Amino acid sequence: MALIYAAFGFLWVATSDSLVEGLPSHELIQTAKGWLFVVLSALLVYVLVDRSQTELDRTSEQLESTLAHTSVLHRILRHDIRNACTAILGYAELVESRDDPDANTDPVEAIRERANRLVEVSDEVALLRTVELAEGNEVDVDLSSAVADAVEDLEIEHSPVRVSVTSPETLTVRAHPALPRSITELLDNAVVHADCDEPKIHVAVWQLGEVVGVTVADNGPGIPDAEREALLSGAETPLSHTSGVGLWLVRAIVDASGGSLDISTPKAHGTVVTVSLPRPA
Repeated sequence: MALIYAAFGFLWVATSDSLVEGLPSHELIQTAKGWLFVVLSALLVYVLVDRSQTELDRTSEQLESTLAHTSVLHRILRHDIRNACTAILGYAELVESRDDPDANTDPVEAIRERANRLVEVSDEVALLRTVELAEGNEVDVDLSSAVADAVEDLEIEHSPVRVSVTSPETLTVRAHPALPRSITELLDNAVVHADCDEPKIHVAVWQLGEVVGVTVADNGPGIPDAEREALLSGAETPLSHTSGVGLWLVRAIVDASGGSLDISTPKAHGTVVTVSLPRPA
């Protein structure tokens, strides 16, 4: 900013003095020139400061997002991965000793499940980092097609689940390329945390003015208040944190798409998660 201001002042003095030299009313013109310089200088400083403030705000938002993601990754390393590794070691000891042949849990199967979960967590963490690095890169995403694909995959993987869909034939939005993954995560979360044999899920794709979105409603036990507070505030604390990385991934993708995430529990049972996105005219 100082260099730009200095260059502007030097050019102004050198140019204006040569233009007004020898003109009648020389002193009056010099005074007017001085006031014009003050006004233009003020405008220049304002533009430079405003631009600098905008860049600072954008950097601060990125830093806050990075800090939030770092707290999630720290919690995953401290809790999820540590617990999974502890369980794997314990079941490995059972495989070696076979001291309890009547145990209901198959150690080999248990080890396989924990190992698969570690792979899933690793993939989610990697995608979370990818979302952060690719923020600002937007593509056209058909919400109707994304929901249809996610529902089809869910019903194949979880046959008892019942999913109803309300959606227009097509509804396109500019968003982060990973937006379809966020819809998949919301559906998976609804099934994984269901407390009944036949979970029911309703998905709605909607448009309200210049805002479009996807709403996922289920009949599960609901998201605990601590997890909901952490997701909506965008920061984890020792008393307010989530139990996985899936919903944090959804939050990161929605933020990178310029949208918002809302979570509510309208009944004793059930959760409604709404992803809202701006749709340029």
